[in-house]
Amino acid sequence: MDPERWLSERIQLFFDYCYPSVINQRCNNFTWLVYFDPRTPEKELEIISSLDTKHIIQFRFSDHWSKMDKDILDFISKDVELEKTDVIISTRLDCDDAIADYFMGAIQKEFSNQYQNLPLAINPLKGLILDRRSGVVHLKKMRSNPFISLVQSADDMDVSIFGRQHQEITETIKSIDLLIPKMWLQIVHGNNLLNKPSGMPLLGNDLSLFHIKDAPNVPKGNMLLYSFLKYLMGRMNNLFIKTKRRIGLKA
Repeated sequence: MDPERWLSERIQLFFDYCYPSVINQRCNNFTWLVYFDPRTPEKELEIISSLDTKHIIQFRFSDHWSKMDKDILDFISKDVELEKTDVIISTRLDCDDAIADYFMGAIQKEFSNQYQNLPLAINPLKGLILDRRSGVVHLKKMRSNPFISLVQSADDMDVSIFGRQHQEITETIKSIDLLIPKMWLQIVHGNNLLNKPSGMPLLGNDLSLFHIKDAPNVPKGNMLLYSFLKYLMGRMNNLFIKTKRRIGLKA
């Protein structure tokens, strides 16, 4: 895809899904660092700045994940308000994803109940996946998912959430599974590298928790039926494989 078109589409996804979900958080006790490639054209940065009507974005620049982690630690060490903080909670959010409006509050409330057990990971297990092409919304339960939060003592913080692979966090740090439904939303839009539609298709498409203005009201054509049949076939196949393993046959 043409780089300019790709960037334009990413900015559109960001302001269609990610941005409204963050500015409408019921708990606003957080700082939002948004990272850009240093090669991002100035024109595009000006467009993003003009669309940031709440002036909530803190523009940061990095050309690699490892550098992002170091920059976050540097930012924390130099921020006057954060210097007074005993605990830092860091959460990753991709530009084409969204969080429910109670996400920040739920994470911080869960941390307050576990204050003496740091470091700690808080894993919001349940979320939604929206396939924009079909209009189908899927309910998904995901272990050690990309929305996991890392809770650390400010004095002992040597890495941020970007310093660890999210898939491995629950294996190395004490983790709390947060069972609140619909905590996050992944968008499948055709240009995703890894995300695919998965999980149980839902009859309704209520995405009001994410404050998305132009969310699809109903799936297109027979896509809901097709998605549900595909989901059932997947579940049956998994059950078949597990059954074969239990009776000693190779899967």
